[in-house]
Amino acid sequence: MRYLTLLSYVLTGVFCSLANATDTVRYNIAQSVYDPKQAYYLSVLQLALEKSAHKYGDFQLIPLSLDEAPQGRTLDLLANKNVLDVHWSVTSIEREQQLGTVYIPLMRGLMGARLFLIHKDNTQSFAKLQNAQKLKQYSFGSGIDWPDTKIYERNDIVVATSDSSHLHDMLAQKRFDLFPRALHEPWGEIANRAQLVVEDNFVLCYPTAMYFFVNKDNHRLRKRLTYGLEKAIADGSFEKRWLANPIIAQALMKSHVSDRTVLKIKNPYMSIRTRDTLKVARYLYQPLQSCVQPSL
Repeated sequence: MRYLTLLSYVLTGVFCSLANATDTVRYNIAQSVYDPKQAYYLSVLQLALEKSAHKYGDFQLIPLSLDEAPQGRTLDLLANKNVLDVHWSVTSIEREQQLGTVYIPLMRGLMGARLFLIHKDNTQSFAKLQNAQKLKQYSFGSGIDWPDTKIYERNDIVVATSDSSHLHDMLAQKRFDLFPRALHEPWGEIANRAQLVVEDNFVLCYPTAMYFFVNKDNHRLRKRLTYGLEKAIADGSFEKRWLANPIIAQALMKSHVSDRTVLKIKNPYMSIRTRDTLKVARYLYQPLQSCVQPSL
């Protein structure tokens, strides 16, 4: 009995120590090139850490500048070196296998609803198009290390690839026809590009998600972020944070998704876990559910 009492004191001390620990969370932030979208992900990251503080303790967010690292390289650093603790990215089976995945869609379905950037010279040509399936006859632009690239190719679409920083210039040079961008992305990207416009009539839909990823062995942070996000979803603060973001608010106002003709394609690189996640209604923005949920 004395041994059990002593053991209970020890375990209580361990749990209290864990609860009061300060979790150091290092993340990559672009500094040489300002990306307004990253402010949303950082806001949600902080929200998840705050909502989990009563269970996991304090936290410290530490920004690192890895501006020259493309998306794939950043995730490699997260997987293989003690450099970063968290990053946000569109998911794939490979990424979920290599990293610890927080299975809560950060954009509530926006990543799977895509509008097209086009060259302004082609506005009338696409305006005359009636059949969404004919869009697959045109060439798409996509990042060389983006999971979306393989999705397009498996749907028999010709894809021009490059580093993400060059794709808008390539479209301006007419080196491909259509540049699919997530619902919240296109308008800010063409603000200073007079040759590019948002196509008016179509929306590209496929099941995918933007997740937080951590190192495969960092079970504590993965569980903490999952717990914090679920709590934020339950109390409404996650949706409030999402709707309050000016880029997202603008996208919902300007996109008119329900008025667009849908081109829905398959995602053969979606894990079973992501397929099941995207069937959970509370994770998605209701008007986008039919667009991004997997077919039953």
